[in-house]
Amino acid sequence: MDVLTAMKVFVKVAEANSYAHAAETLEMGVPRISRVITELEEHLGTRLLQRTTRKMSMTEAGRIYLDRCRQILGEVEETYSMLSTNAISTSGRLRIVAPALFAMRQLGPILSAYQREYPNVIVDLALVDRAVDLIEEEFDLGILAARHVTAQTLVSRHLTSTDYYTCASPDYIARNGAPAHPTDLISHPYVSFRTSQATDEIVFNAPDGTAVSAAPKPTLYTNNIGMVRECVLAGLGIATLSAYLVEDDIRTGKLTRLLPEYSLPDREFRIVYSNRKFLPLKVKAFVDMAVDHFRESAKGMRPEASPLPSALR
Repeated sequence: MDVLTAMKVFVKVAEANSYAHAAETLEMGVPRISRVITELEEHLGTRLLQRTTRKMSMTEAGRIYLDRCRQILGEVEETYSMLSTNAISTSGRLRIVAPALFAMRQLGPILSAYQREYPNVIVDLALVDRAVDLIEEEFDLGILAARHVTAQTLVSRHLTSTDYYTCASPDYIARNGAPAHPTDLISHPYVSFRTSQATDEIVFNAPDGTAVSAAPKPTLYTNNIGMVRECVLAGLGIATLSAYLVEDDIRTGKLTRLLPEYSLPDREFRIVYSNRKFLPLKVKAFVDMAVDHFRESAKGMRPEASPLPSALR
């Protein structure tokens, strides 16, 4: 008996809950489907399916075996795909999408290492600050905020998380003072990063664990996070920006962190690709390289907790 074939037949029968539907999908006759299931049960020494003239259901052993079959078949298929001509290929084009400032600040070392390892792959990197449909827009992989990873057909892996700082320039603080409480933000000009999902409400976590809602009134909206930083550096107002974007400015005194005792959730970024089936080596290599890079960076480079407003989510 071909055990792998029998496992595939069993999975199709269990998922379709029908010999006839499984036979149609597998392009096999119903008698053969029945024979394979019977031989599989005899091989395992246990009944997998309860069959009557009216219905069919799985036994407890069948449910356990179904989970294991899916895992084993997935691993076998992935192994085949890794050895296929397409997977071995390390040439051609690799289409990647990522948030603009994140890519500019964080991806340089990874891209450089990847090019040295795979010089025949042309990286086509699109920088966008919006939700992206990887399949529809034909990207090989993407780096997305975790909240944008919703499609069940996507495989995603944790890449990194970033804290946020509410900050202003020393010149602005000298002229206008600094907020002592999140609700004081309503009295200050606020520079807002505007996306289609953004709101102007910011919910802080107070030192005692309670939630404090603030609703600053933006004097300027922009869809470019780099422009938000430039406006804050110029003294236009207050904004909340990612640590990787402004930690050098804070370290050198160009910006000052405000409300440090009030925190907001950090923002997770995930590296995402369509699925594990027939994954080209050039895609897998970039994913693994990026994950390893940020894992090593996190050991000694994670900034202290800092706020993240809903306007930036």
